Amino acid sequence: MFRITVVELKRILKKRSSLMMIITAPVLVVLISLLFMQGYNLQTMKLGIYNEDNSIWSSLVMRFIGTILRQENIVKVDQNYEKLLKEGKLNAVIIIPKGFAAKLYSKQPTQMIFIPSPIDLHLAAAIYNVLDSVLADFQGSAFFDPKVLRYIFTESDYPVPRLTLKDSELRFSDLISPFVVFFTAILITVSLASVSTFLDREKNLHEMFLVYNLPAWKYACGKILAYTVVGASVSFIAYTLTVILTGDSLGFLITSVLILLNALLHTSVGFLVSSISPDKSLANILGVSVIGISLFSSGFAIPVSNLPDILRRITMSTPVFRTMYALRVHQLEHTVDNHSIFVVLLWTVVLFSISVLSGKFVIRRG
Repeated sequence: MFRITVVELKRILKKRSSLMMIITAPVLVVLISLLFMQGYNLQTMKLGIYNEDNSIWSSLVMRFIGTILRQENIVKVDQNYEKLLKEGKLNAVIIIPKGFAAKLYSKQPTQMIFIPSPIDLHLAAAIYNVLDSVLADFQGSAFFDPKVLRYIFTESDYPVPRLTLKDSELRFSDLISPFVVFFTAILITVSLASVSTFLDREKNLHEMFLVYNLPAWKYACGKILAYTVVGASVSFIAYTLTVILTGDSLGFLITSVLILLNALLHTSVGFLVSSISPDKSLANILGVSVIGISLFSSGFAIPVSNLPDILRRITMSTPVFRTMYALRVHQLEHTVDNHSIFVVLLWTVVLFSISVLSGKFVIRRG
């Protein structure tokens, strides 16, 4: 089995096209993702506001935010907002803390805490950037002066409220890391593994395997292991680039576990496609379809929170979504989402087992 893995790795790396794809794919995905992260609009956003201050001025700030982002998109929430964030029913929550009005009266800097949902982080980033920019433009105006109703001419040095993330050291550029790290492996493993058995068929290597009485499961495991190594390597390259470009270290242990599961899972899918496809063209089509489904279910292309309830639940159960969700939860809350990791592990074991069995379609005896 390990000899097949080594042979397959040598064959992959000897091809200049494959080697260039392995090197350039993570770089392109990282750069393109960073560029397109700012390109989302707010037409379908859902923002919750938790007003702990309960003053007239905090209520006016809520109305101000509703004027900017459309009032129908604003929801007043209580302290149980975390469940709504994790279910994708809210894209973000803004907390107006206690003492907000008192700080305004004393001309002290005020902050509103911004908490993004682990789902559809691109929408949360757009909300944050728009509000933060608008609030910055109001610096020096009379809008946030508590005495504006008492005086016609007011001092212009009242500091306007500003948004700050719950984890002040976190940036939205850090939160695209799950997509960048995992999608690079999906792109490489599925595209290469989905045609892997056809390379053996073209050179009649499967006939040689039959002569040497190679078990189908060893053949399948060897091929899957080879492409898993390639996929995991690509993900670690993307991880390293992301750390260098954004300064976000992520969580190395949990990221490594998820990288390996993601690579093994999608290599298994790619090998399964290659084994059951009667010709190379169909294998390519199915491989592209798998990549497309992974892209859409990740929530990066289409906001998951905007899907109908049934489709949202299905999407949130897919291994791609759960893989990225687990890492986002770790980034935002510094906790391990054991449920998501278990779901990904279960998907991986099932698909790997089916893929190993599909080796019989290539190594046929009689």
